[in-house]
Amino acid sequence: MPLFETSKRARRKAPPPPSAVPPTSLAPPPSAVPANGNGDHGIFDRPGGPFVTALSRHKLAIAICGVLFAVLGLAIGLSRSPTYTGSASLQVGQVNPNSPGFVGYTQSASSLAEVFSRAVYAEPVLNRIEAKLGLPATVAAERLSAEPIALSPVFRVIATGPSAEAAENLANVASEAVVDYVGRSNSANPQSAALLQEAHGAAVDLRRAEAKVNHLAAAGTGELFEAEAARNVAKLKLEAISKSYVETVATQAPRAGLVSLVAGATIAESDRHSMAQLYALIGFLVGLLAGGALALLLERRRQRSLPGPADAPAR
Repeated sequence: MPLFETSKRARRKAPPPPSAVPPTSLAPPPSAVPANGNGDHGIFDRPGGPFVTALSRHKLAIAICGVLFAVLGLAIGLSRSPTYTGSASLQVGQVNPNSPGFVGYTQSASSLAEVFSRAVYAEPVLNRIEAKLGLPATVAAERLSAEPIALSPVFRVIATGPSAEAAENLANVASEAVVDYVGRSNSANPQSAALLQEAHGAAVDLRRAEAKVNHLAAAGTGELFEAEAARNVAKLKLEAISKSYVETVATQAPRAGLVSLVAGATIAESDRHSMAQLYALIGFLVGLLAGGALALLLERRRQRSLPGPADAPAR
């Protein structure tokens, strides 16, 4: 029949069903799959490598190295000789909160505190320390420092030493020397000394002129007028020099009270515990590095001990 023949021809031309396609034709070629040297596929896979593998496989060895080196660093820190630090506080001027110019005083005193704090390295200060404590100037300068306190008229004199007593004595002696040096250097004015010497010479000249006037007045000579004029000039010169000297002395800074001691050094702190903690931290970090190197060594030995492709059993 024609209808039967048509359906039979259509079955012959129809494509095969999907199940007839071989499975191997659906898989991508091996070259299309990206692969790295470790056998991982894809960029989102966990990173690998000999170093990461060694760290993850030998974490216990790394931790043990870190702990051991930390303990070693702690022992070294505790066995070292500690350094003691003592400090004394000094104040610029006198604080009076009820004064109308208290705000301006605070600002100016803060600047002066920074300037006066450098006096700890002055030669007279170091010489006095050497005379009292027997420390050479170079050694005392290395063990001394000064630190102004921000927004305040106070600065600290900081001293270090091998013992608490040595640090406290150095801080106290240096503070006293700074107070004396600042008071002496700011109250001394070379101009006042020169004026005083000139006043002394003018007073001598005046006495001589007066004696000459008295002598000429008794003798009744004609040189009396010239002698009186010279006496008046000597008197005027003495008065001018005396006035300048008084003004110079009045404008000088006070010898006492410019810098005063607020609190002396009584308790010196040791750096034993802080340095022990620092040494322990450094030892722990060094131990982690040593543990990482040990982990790499162990991993290489493990890889060498594994059977290679040639040692694999034949199938």
